[in-house]
Amino acid sequence: MTPTTATAQARCLAPHCGRKLTSAKSVARGYGDTCGPTVRTAAAAADLSAWTPAQVEDARQAIEDGAVVPSNREGVFHVVSSDGTEVYRTHRNGCVCTNGLQTLPPRPCWHRCAVVIVLASQAPVPVAPEPTAREAIPAPAHPVWDVIDRITSALMTAA
Repeated sequence: MTPTTATAQARCLAPHCGRKLTSAKSVARGYGDTCGPTVRTAAAAADLSAWTPAQVEDARQAIEDGAVVPSNREGVFHVVSSDGTEVYRTHRNGCVCTNGLQTLPPRPCWHRCAVVIVLASQAPVPVAPEPTAREAIPAPAHPVWDVIDRITSALMTAA
């Protein structure tokens, strides 16, 4: 008899997604073919001015490695440290890492940057309002218009 091993289903790490990942590339990345590009686009569009370029790169690498995992609380993520030894609870406004807890004021760590990028990928895309048909604007009520209407009617009947 051969022992059986239980295989866990890989799921997309994007908040509110959780689709089953089937390709090896998607499983390694942590995001499917739909959510992966969305997260990368959000990284380019999000306001990341509070972080250094090195922190932004660390955050992007963590997202690509699947090290940013949503928790069961809205907006809170578990972010794995760069060396893989620690897991930090992180929110857009705070983190339990050394930079987040022991500095006054708290410095924004790359964990928070990663959360901002992931949350930006989940933000609703603004939809442009559909153009409405232009309505005819009635002419202002003025005695001059009555005179013009009578002259126009007289010319039409004479012709």
